[in-house]
Amino acid sequence: MKVAIFVIIAFSLLLMSCGRSTAKDENFRAYEDIIDNAKPIAFGEDNVVYVFYDQKGKAEFGDALRSIIERDINLVYKEKYFHMEVGDIADIANLSKYKNLIFVGDLSSNDKVSAYMRQSLAPEFIQRVQNSSGDMFIAKNHWVRDQIVLYLLGSDHEKLMHITQVQQHQIFELLLKRYTQRLAYQAYLTKVIPESFFDAYPFSLKIPENYRLFSNDKVGNFLSFIYRARMQNREIPDKYISVYYEDMELNKVDEAWMLATRKRIGEKYFEGDEFDPQSLRREKFSFAGFEGYRIIGAWKNMKHHIGGSFQAFGFWHESSNKAFFIDNSVYFPAGDKLPSMLEIYMISSTLKVK
Repeated sequence: MKVAIFVIIAFSLLLMSCGRSTAKDENFRAYEDIIDNAKPIAFGEDNVVYVFYDQKGKAEFGDALRSIIERDINLVYKEKYFHMEVGDIADIANLSKYKNLIFVGDLSSNDKVSAYMRQSLAPEFIQRVQNSSGDMFIAKNHWVRDQIVLYLLGSDHEKLMHITQVQQHQIFELLLKRYTQRLAYQAYLTKVIPESFFDAYPFSLKIPENYRLFSNDKVGNFLSFIYRARMQNREIPDKYISVYYEDMELNKVDEAWMLATRKRIGEKYFEGDEFDPQSLRREKFSFAGFEGYRIIGAWKNMKHHIGGSFQAFGFWHESSNKAFFIDNSVYFPAGDKLPSMLEIYMISSTLKVK
């Protein structure tokens, strides 16, 4: 897909011509607050979730929570957002140091997990469950600096099953939000490209400075950045963030426009990238505060015999009468694409339309 010559020298000169950027330009701190540096370091992978539940509900909660947590999405192949591990409450001293924890119990049970929850939760939380029959509580950075802990507690086993069912979407969304914020936090440990770089464009982005300019077609209204290891390494993915825009008097952004625009961009800027429209997931989607569409799936390039994953977001900006198309794509034959897709989605979500 991506063998076009980088404009690194020209881009470097352009950044130098911007002069010294201010501290405001150099750092993007939106995700710094998710970490509590006063706490010990967190263990484990960002997308592994440890779940603790009583043996009494092993079959019910094991299957139910696994289906909630281990959702998948079809990119080049199906990939899971999270991987669930069953935690042993006897090992809580060690497992409490991990990033994602869920405790599931009920007030009527004398099993170990429920007993642990009754002892460890504040009395007002226990009272809330007694009054409401069930509730979910959230703790952030409770034991370690980067952590989310969810407590699902029912007044009895039946009510616990009910609250788990009611909260299933919220459980996944909370885990996903924390996961993507972690990825964004890591991405923005480096400085960002100065805001002044975007003066000539009808939008701005917070792009980490370890990305390089891939394409800058001002006539064609297309701007693209790439992250690629300085030394070619199959263990490090190539990540692309691209923005295309066009004048549009009335809103014509729909699935057909999305597919046609991605096809044109793939042919013109990515040396013949193509995709199978029938295999893509297509949906209405809110992006950067705008209502629009998303397409997501696999790309391939028969010229270079390579492929990867991509997602694209499109919306119409009424005030400026412009349509925007934001494309994220990943080339990583050595492993899963989803973590990189989530990371560049978070970076792309910083888009501001002028």
